[in-house]
Amino acid sequence: MLTLIKTRPLVLLPLKKNPLAAMELFQSFSFSALQEMEKYFTERKYAKRESIFQEEDPADFIWFVKQGHVKEVNHSLDGKDQTICMVGANGIFGTSSFDGGKYAFHCTAVTEAAVISFPIQAFRILMAQHPEMARLVVSKISKLLRQSRDRQTVAQECAEKRLLHVLLEMVKEFGSTIPMTHREIASMAGTTTETCSRTFSRLEAAGLMTTRHGRFTVKNVDDLKTRINKFKSKG
Repeated sequence: MLTLIKTRPLVLLPLKKNPLAAMELFQSFSFSALQEMEKYFTERKYAKRESIFQEEDPADFIWFVKQGHVKEVNHSLDGKDQTICMVGANGIFGTSSFDGGKYAFHCTAVTEAAVISFPIQAFRILMAQHPEMARLVVSKISKLLRQSRDRQTVAQECAEKRLLHVLLEMVKEFGSTIPMTHREIASMAGTTTETCSRTFSRLEAAGLMTTRHGRFTVKNVDDLKTRINKFKSKG
């Protein structure tokens, strides 16, 4: 049984390297509370492209990224994969586990990654004990739902507008440098890798972004917003 963990005013002590301490969800937890939580989580490293869990696996854990990046992918009936979300350091994933049952998505390490798994039953108890933590979890899930809705809204728009929309989403997640490939961006935008490459070449020629192998850097978010607003919405 999980020991009840109470939060206390944060005391600036020389904490040892507890991987949860840097995560927003646990900022209010005391040093001793974080130590207690170490009994329940498991840390593991994954190689690039290694599967972390499969769609339909038993949803027994909630997950956090310590280092690297992971993605959750939906396998569609027509054989195509759609990237649902990308998660970087200190992010939470596997949120389809909250209702138990099975995971709704397949999760893979995009880069070499270190992740933490936390038993979902223990995590539910923590959420019940700490309303602020629960609020942050709900906020993160709501953000994913909004992103999914927004992508559906622009699904019938031209490829460039969809790609620009995904870029702006990823800037919010990662900042100006986005650790993704053309294939991954194209998957989220519902277009081909070739179309993504041609579009990004035009954006680079216009001075809006730079590209390197496995990452993109957006030079000016406002310029991207201006460009996307020039497209007339369909509907």
